[in-house]
Amino acid sequence: MTTPRQERLASWNPWAIVAMACVLLLLVGVLAVFFGNKALNEIKKSNQRGLKLAQWAVVLGYVEIVSGVIVLTAILAITY
Repeated sequence: MTTPRQERLASWNPWAIVAMACVLLLLVGVLAVFFGNKALNEIKKSNQRGLKLAQWAVVLGYVEIVSGVIVLTAILAITY
């Protein structure tokens, strides 16, 4: 029989990995937030690995969104 800890350590949640990949590849922060939240919901239900990875993906996704808005605002302010 497997213990709950062994079962929890058995597999990584794929959405957590995809969310962090979106952050690291600087794709779109919105995708990182979406996939990260999807991963968090699945991890809570299935006890998979990747909780911290998904949490960081969500946080960094929001940071990308905010920094993108700031950069876009600065570019628009300079050009107009």
